Amino acid sequence: MKSKTSKILIIVGLLICVGSLSIKGYSKYLENKATKSFEEKIDKNTKESKEDDFTNVKAGDEIAIINIPSIKLNTVVVESIEKQYLKHYVCHFENSAMPGQYGNFSLAGHSSYRYNEVFNELHKISLEDEIIIKTLNNEFTYVVKDIFEVDPEDTYVLDQDNEKKELTIVTCTNNGKNRLIVKAEIAEDENNNK
Repeated sequence: MKSKTSKILIIVGLLICVGSLSIKGYSKYLENKATKSFEEKIDKNTKESKEDDFTNVKAGDEIAIINIPSIKLNTVVVESIEKQYLKHYVCHFENSAMPGQYGNFSLAGHSSYRYNEVFNELHKISLEDEIIIKTLNNEFTYVVKDIFEVDPEDTYVLDQDNEKKELTIVTCTNNGKNRLIVKAEIAEDENNNK
């Protein structure tokens, strides 16, 4: 009887492992597919305008690519932090500034093993690291100016300051109890027009 129970427990354990790996694999597949799709749109874009049009953006739309060379992250950013998007992608907080605009371009993504771990290496980022945001028509470089932790209820990090162009990234800390915050400001050069 013990032998039969042991075998059943081993099989159940293996099924759970395979199931969770399948879910993570599917999530990574969706992320990679969306990233490639948006990068192809950028490459094919022949618009004369250098202005990005975000007026008709809907939840789930791809709006940019985020590239953080120091942690080897290159992935798509989608509109809305609704759970259905947040479990697969880096997401843009609705009603926050868009890339390159004045205000706080605010992003969130998971770093835990339960979901797609898009920000699982974010804790390795350093001050002065570059974060590159590519939209259909532009590329913006932000420079990391602050890294800190807050309680989950501390939403002041998303406040809008329309006097500067900043970027805020929010993810869970390694233990999941707090939020890791990365604050960056747009780099000063002729392309970013700070």
